[in-house]
Amino acid sequence: MKHNPIHILIVDDHQLFAEGLMALLKQHHDDYFFTHIHRGDLLIKSIGNLTPHLILLDIKMPGLDGIKALELLKKENSHIKIIMISTFSDAETINKCLSKGADAFLLKNVGITELRNTIDKVLHQNSGNKYADFFDKDKQYEWVSTIYKITKREWEIMQYIKIGETNQQISNRLNLSIYTTETHRKNIMQKLKLKNPTELIKFLLENQL
Repeated sequence: MKHNPIHILIVDDHQLFAEGLMALLKQHHDDYFFTHIHRGDLLIKSIGNLTPHLILLDIKMPGLDGIKALELLKKENSHIKIIMISTFSDAETINKCLSKGADAFLLKNVGITELRNTIDKVLHQNSGNKYADFFDKDKQYEWVSTIYKITKREWEIMQYIKIGETNQQISNRLNLSIYTTETHRKNIMQKLKLKNPTELIKFLLENQL
């Protein structure tokens, strides 16, 4: 059964990247059709005539950067689904995009399977916590590790801190000395730039970790 065509608007100043993206997606979805715009300011000027179902929006562009374009678009067209795509993976950039209304955030080096899955998820979601949608359960550690350089052991300890276990309890569970556990906790706080355990719990809860 033939589906209604889905209009995807790619906004990126790199022609080769945009063309490659379109070619890859067409291989898997013959019901997608595409428009390419290479500047953020042109996107804002022409959005009324394009009516896309989804926008793949780069961050760093001439004229108007993607974050500002995102903010302007969501104010006037909150129904349009927007996935930010970027080479920037720092937490500040990601959180800024999500807080301004982005439906998801992907790095440009993501695989085609994850890109397709994210597009499908965003297109078909009607509501929900956008942080929870972005931080898929099996992607949580990967995200924390990439952005904050958290090790697997530190990640384990963070999970026990979240449920309120003491350093001694954590040490017993993981067969560590109390000194080693305390050192891991200090490293976690330094990497996340947090001052106390309350801030750590808040960080874990706010980011659905």
